[in-house]
Amino acid sequence: MADMNQTDLKAMQTLIRLISAGARKEDVSSLSVDWNTVLPLAVDQQVIPLVACALLYSPGLECPEQLREYLLNAMRAESSTNLIRRQRIMHLLQEMKVAGIDAKVIKGYAVSGCYAYPECRGSVDTDLLVDVSQEKAAIDLLESKDFRVSIRGATSHHSVCQHKKYGMLELHVALYAELVREIWFGNVTENELVQEEFLEVTNENGTFATLGHTDHLIFLTLHMIKHFILEGLTLRMMLDLALFFSKNKDSIDAVRYWIVMEKLHYDRLISCVLWNMISHGSFDQSDFPGLVSNIPVQKSAILEDLLQGGYMGVKEKEARHKSGMQYNRQMLLKEKSQWQYALFMLLWKLRSGLNAMFPSAHKLCKKYPYAEKNKLLLSFFWVYHVVSFPIKNRHKIAPGRDFQWDASVGNDIVQKRMELFSKLGMLDK
Repeated sequence: MADMNQTDLKAMQTLIRLISAGARKEDVSSLSVDWNTVLPLAVDQQVIPLVACALLYSPGLECPEQLREYLLNAMRAESSTNLIRRQRIMHLLQEMKVAGIDAKVIKGYAVSGCYAYPECRGSVDTDLLVDVSQEKAAIDLLESKDFRVSIRGATSHHSVCQHKKYGMLELHVALYAELVREIWFGNVTENELVQEEFLEVTNENGTFATLGHTDHLIFLTLHMIKHFILEGLTLRMMLDLALFFSKNKDSIDAVRYWIVMEKLHYDRLISCVLWNMISHGSFDQSDFPGLVSNIPVQKSAILEDLLQGGYMGVKEKEARHKSGMQYNRQMLLKEKSQWQYALFMLLWKLRSGLNAMFPSAHKLCKKYPYAEKNKLLLSFFWVYHVVSFPIKNRHKIAPGRDFQWDASVGNDIVQKRMELFSKLGMLDK
């Protein structure tokens, strides 16, 4: 990572300034931009609309006219799509409320209000939180509206619901995945993570409920860290964190927030992220109460890791998954023996796949429509599914993918990431 091209690093820093300006409606006309290096990163990080916003607010910013027109048109197209989808989701929330389903909006739309133009914050999916007692009712309602629902497994905390008009929707019954809760949180209880009353937010698109400000900041932070460990960061995650923290700083219990981050050993990583937003995004230290005054020496390493792996680590997908599993191993070995670790992971893996390997008749009919048309075929499809499932998913259960039997990683990428975790204090006891 130390060999990272300085031109690329400079381009990433410039891009942070552009998207921060676009998100906060700032004039950066005096900024010098090498579009040949910045534009590919903007495409990779999926922040074209925010770059276009920066141009919109900065009439003096030098940019080739053809490129300027392309960026502004791309922004208008994505903004229009986002506005229509947001209106549909708000209407869906009202339908759920009428049906007695108390759904809370997390991440996405709840955070986009921190942007000057919320519709310019791209979103891959919509995240809703429901009580587990209302999960079936929520799924039934979504399926009645032609959502294709992949019901969560025994160890998962959300079902994935897809629709051609609403896009992808994740229906959560918990904020944090079981593996994250069991391994990463250690002596931090869920009560320390969620303490506040839910908030009701009203905007031009409607009203929705969401997490309290401190709870939401903790959730956004831990969600970002989950991706950092298992895959990689994105600039939008970093910007979300900085915007949400700065906008709600007067309502956030900063003491509680930093105590939780210190207990989890993530405080140095968060300091690196926020100091990058200060150094390159023109945020102020006062925007983030409780942030340490000393700039962490690993600040640039965070951006180098982002460049190395690309958007959510997609350039090094397999190696980064292995580094995440190695992180899990080292966390578990703080309190368990090697054999206890192996047994824990084996049971988790078995439980993860049982629901998918042995589906209910309802799920089977959804996967194989012919079985729904002819019930006599149901048994045939069930046997076929049970036999073919481990074959189709053999890459997921391959030795070494989730089970890390020893400390030797045998991969330069994994080794570098583990060293980065260590330097950030994330492996401290």
